[in-house]
Amino acid sequence: MSREGGEIAPGVHRITTGAGSGPGHYAPNSYLVVGGDGAAFIDTGWARPEDVQARLDYLAHLGNPIVKAIAVTHRHPDHVGGALAIQRATGAQVVTAPAEQGPIEKAHPGLRVRAAADGEVMGLGGLTLEFVHAPGHTLGSLVVFLRERKALFTGDNVMGVGTSVIDPREGDLAAYLETLEKLLRYGPAMIYPGHGPQVDDAQAKLRELIAHRMERETQVLTLVREHPRGVEELVGEIYPELDVGVLPLARDQVRSHLLKLMKEGRVAKGQDEKYLAR
Repeated sequence: MSREGGEIAPGVHRITTGAGSGPGHYAPNSYLVVGGDGAAFIDTGWARPEDVQARLDYLAHLGNPIVKAIAVTHRHPDHVGGALAIQRATGAQVVTAPAEQGPIEKAHPGLRVRAAADGEVMGLGGLTLEFVHAPGHTLGSLVVFLRERKALFTGDNVMGVGTSVIDPREGDLAAYLETLEKLLRYGPAMIYPGHGPQVDDAQAKLRELIAHRMERETQVLTLVREHPRGVEELVGEIYPELDVGVLPLARDQVRSHLLKLMKEGRVAKGQDEKYLAR
C-alpha cells in the first residue's frame, strides 16, 4: 500500500493512499484545495479506515481548515468510498454532477449529496473552483477547474499515464470526445488526474487523447469495411499483444467505439453478432 501527501502547488495538496483497483494500477489521488476562507476535497479514495484517517490527519496537519465541499468526480468506490466518513468528520456537503447523484446516494446510504450545476463556482478565499459537467468515463463525471491555477482535476476522464477506460455500460465515447474538446476550451495549463502523476502540459494531453480515440475509430471502421467482424476478432486485430489480464478493458473500448459508430449510422450489427460498415 502506498501512502504519500504534500503540497504540489500553492494551495493544492495531493493525498495518495491505498492501492490501485488492480495489479499495476495507480492508487487513487485525493486532493485538498485550501484557500483563505476554507478548503475543499476533490475525491476521497477508498472507504478503508486507514485511507480515510490519512486524509483527516493531513487536514489536521494543515490546522483543520473549514471544509466547504467534498467534490466527487464520479461514482466508483476508489473515488467516493471515503466521502461518508469525511462528511461525518467535517460536516461538508458532497458535490457531484446530476447523473452521479442517484447512483452515489444508492451505494452510500446516509451520504448527503448535492448536484452542482454546470459552471457553478465556489470561492475558497483567493481560489475559485468551477464545477464542470464532463460525461465520458461515466455518464455523470465531474471535472473541477481551479481558475487561478488553470488546473483541471479530471477524475478518471484523464489519467496521469495512458488512457481512460470508457465502459459502455456506464460511459459514452461520443460524450467523452465532446468533454475533451470542452476541457480544451478552458485553456488549462495543468491536469491533476484521478490516478497517476500530474500532467504538466494539459492541452497537449487532451489533444493526444482525442487523436488516440480517432485513430482507434479509424482502425475499427477499416476492419469492418474489409468484412464483418465480431468484438473478439476486432480486439485481436487492434490489440494483438495485449496481456490477457486487461483483455476485458480492451473489449469495453471496442464496444464503446462500435456503439458510437452505430449511433452515427456508420456501422450496423448483424444477427451473427458481427459488425459491418454501412
